[in-house]
Amino acid sequence: MRRFCTSGPVDRKTCYYVERPELMEEAIDHIENWRYFTVSAPRQTGKTTFLNDIVEKTKDKYLPIFISFESYDIENKQQFLKVFTEDIIEDINYRHNIDLELKIPTITDEIKDLIKEIHMKTGKEIILMIDEFERFKNSKIINDFLHAIRSIYHKKELHRLRSVILISVGYLSGILEDNASPFNIAEHMEVPYFTKEQVYDLLIQHEKETGQIFEEEVKELIWHNGGGQPGLTNALAYDLVVKKAKNEKIVTKSHFDKTLYDFLKKYINKNIENVISKAKNEKDLIMQILFEPDKIEFDISDERIKYLYLNGVIDECNGYCCVKVPLYYKKLYNHFKPQVNGEKTYMATIKDTIRPYIKDDGSLDLNKLLKRYIKYIKQRGAVMFKGRNYYEGVYQYNLDQFLSLYIEAAEGKVYPETQVGGGRIDLLINFNNKEYLIEVKVDITGNEYEKAKKQLIEYIKRNDLNEGWLIVYSSSIEDFEYILEKYEDKKLHIWFIKTNFESPSKVQ
Repeated sequence: MRRFCTSGPVDRKTCYYVERPELMEEAIDHIENWRYFTVSAPRQTGKTTFLNDIVEKTKDKYLPIFISFESYDIENKQQFLKVFTEDIIEDINYRHNIDLELKIPTITDEIKDLIKEIHMKTGKEIILMIDEFERFKNSKIINDFLHAIRSIYHKKELHRLRSVILISVGYLSGILEDNASPFNIAEHMEVPYFTKEQVYDLLIQHEKETGQIFEEEVKELIWHNGGGQPGLTNALAYDLVVKKAKNEKIVTKSHFDKTLYDFLKKYINKNIENVISKAKNEKDLIMQILFEPDKIEFDISDERIKYLYLNGVIDECNGYCCVKVPLYYKKLYNHFKPQVNGEKTYMATIKDTIRPYIKDDGSLDLNKLLKRYIKYIKQRGAVMFKGRNYYEGVYQYNLDQFLSLYIEAAEGKVYPETQVGGGRIDLLINFNNKEYLIEVKVDITGNEYEKAKKQLIEYIKRNDLNEGWLIVYSSSIEDFEYILEKYEDKKLHIWFIKTNFESPSKVQ
């Protein structure tokens, strides 16, 4: 019985596996046409699995050799040539069951003789694949190596080196620009995240093999929260079937809610921890990207943006920087949220409970709870908001913390940045099996205000709800205000929250 693979590379004999036919076709086309090219992808995106697939699909016709520079902590050229040759011998034996004795080059230029010798002894043209290429930091040796490859490239049919594939976490342009004319930037390939169809394909494989079924909503939630990131997608599915819904016939949303909670609050996941670790190195920028969406233009020439992108933290969304994987966003949000825990005693006193905000039918009286929130802001606004840049997240997180304090006391949940209706809502409340959508805006223009209302109405319609909430924090308004607008049979509750306080308010 196969399973969801949570660490790579994926063995299709023991793990569910997703085909990438278009990507594979492009790679094979490059090889057939004697192209030397580069491949990149952030870690845990299935890059090595894809490259192992290239080996399997080409080994009958050619001699693919797949080595890695990951542990090449090498100081001199002779040592490099020795280790390089030994790795090639080992891989040929491992993948092709051919035991070769090869002469170790004494100078880098003799690599072409090494390639000729391999061809003579095997009778096959060679595909040389080098993973973790950027990890080898000795620039002098790398430069000499790339010059040798360039020399071979100009007579590739003579040397029978059909293709060279350099693989890395990110672009290799800085390493290659002076030394590697064979590696045309137009023939650089990126291994993308799974598409929605590929995520569903993965889940359906499990259903067919085990008979255990994912509810349709659960499939959507796995796709949306994992964002197609292969490592996370498999990890979420694995946790569901092995831990939360073990021996159950159907994997339900209730199971998924428990899995999501554990990933957000309990588990130490290597993918997520790596993203947080990299984000810490560019804290100011990631804070802006998290809490000031659609403001930071995506420009790969900015070294900070390039660093976060190549490490899988951010991506490009309509020309702007974004955190495309929702689960990453939620973890980063929790990690970088402003530290306002000291406000808890002001948000709810010993007399405050959730009971007054629950209607007779068990639903949440969110407007009444927001009135309590405004009372708190009038008391604490000057302390909390004065001098703050809103990209620090102080507004959204302040509201999140306030709502969570009351709602979680009654077993409800408040989720930040949740996928709904083809987009993301800033806050989603789940209370007694009913959802409440809240969009948060700060100091917006009139056009942005109208756009926000229209967008929220669309979310309400697509989620078959009757109402939604738009919270507008503004430094230009004189006082707090509530507006109720109706769109056909849908209600839009709009709350304007004043943020411009000259001194601490005395209002009780």
